[in-house]
Amino acid sequence: MTDQDEAHALRRYVSARAHGRTYPEFARFDAHIQGWVESNATEAAGRCDGKAFRQVRRPGLPWCEWLGLDARIAEDHALQAFFELRAKEAHDWNCLFKEVSRNRRQVLRRWRLEGLGILSRVRAQEAAGPDVRLPSTLADEFRMRGRGMRSLIQA
Repeated sequence: MTDQDEAHALRRYVSARAHGRTYPEFARFDAHIQGWVESNATEAAGRCDGKAFRQVRRPGLPWCEWLGLDARIAEDHALQAFFELRAKEAHDWNCLFKEVSRNRRQVLRRWRLEGLGILSRVRAQEAAGPDVRLPSTLADEFRMRGRGMRSLIQA
């Protein structure tokens, strides 16, 4: 697995998330186009119509909802921590998709480093205990409107 393969998998993952396309767990053979097309569990359960079905998802193997059997992005804890923080809304995935489309390898390295930073801050917070509040990347006083050093709005 090379860096280029991982960067391509990251682009496919972000694209699927941005467009809301999950990977199908079942496929059926379409004789008209002579190929396998997406199917679902309900259609595969009624196999008495003569169509050939197959289950893409294999029990016991890792599975990614967005990439199928290629679970390397879903199993990367640093990238998933980054996505948890940066992609809170559905439209955030479109911004991430634009970023990853420009330069996959550079974005992969940068996002992974940011994710590792997030994980290290979480570990430091856990080690310090719940009573100690560590400084965050964005100061608490600037999170709410009308607060901060230069605010003209009275809270």
